[in-house]
Amino acid sequence: MLHKIAKLLKLDKPLVVFDLETTGLSIFIDRIVEIAYLKIMPNGVVFKSDFMLNPGINIPEESSAVHGITDDDVAGASTFQQKAADLWDIFHDCYYSGFNIISFDLPMIRREFIRVGMDFNYEVSQIIDSKRIYQYMEPRTLAGAYKYYCGKEHKYAHSAASDVEVTTEILNKQLEKYKEVRDLDFVKKIHAETGDTYVDNERKFYWRYGKAHFAFSKHRDESLENIAKTDPAFLRWVLSADFSERIKEIIRGALKGEFPKKKK
Repeated sequence: MLHKIAKLLKLDKPLVVFDLETTGLSIFIDRIVEIAYLKIMPNGVVFKSDFMLNPGINIPEESSAVHGITDDDVAGASTFQQKAADLWDIFHDCYYSGFNIISFDLPMIRREFIRVGMDFNYEVSQIIDSKRIYQYMEPRTLAGAYKYYCGKEHKYAHSAASDVEVTTEILNKQLEKYKEVRDLDFVKKIHAETGDTYVDNERKFYWRYGKAHFAFSKHRDESLENIAKTDPAFLRWVLSADFSERIKEIIRGALKGEFPKKKK
């Protein structure tokens, strides 16, 4: 059966809809462990596949907890380099679609191609990101929420008193719509950061192999423990800069040789 997307978009070249699972969040140090794609040709013919890749590095337990893929699962799989020629044929000179591919999946696969000496380049005009379309067509604003939950237009947006009234009405509708939200423990859970990913609520540090790693600065993707040994001056600078007390608490501990411990 021919895919109707080809007709709806009037494709003049193939569209690759894809998703990646990886060893982590960094395009600089992490690797792809699974690629799934559906390639729609301009005439509507569809090709699809889903396969794992051996990343050549250990998969942190934090990532396995998200996608369920372990080192054992990819032990016998091909590496990206071994599949690079085939992947180039699949991805080169196409339109690209997926959910949040503009921020993660496309930069990640481009980095993998660069590592094997292949310059996989693309223009913004080739991207059809479902998340961007969703955010544009259904704005995640107070006015948008008011229309979605209450079916009303927010006529006096940015008036503090009006915003409070509207927000209260939205909350009331949410409590009516979602029984789970009436449980404060559930509310606490959905507001908490994912324990398997970030050390702190500001996402300044993330977990990798059970250790805190920087998610910012020149030391991005380096472990806090290593920087405490090699560049304590940088940590002291953080203490004097405009960071929250929580971040400074983590830094003070690191300077004493005390580091965040991931809860089991």
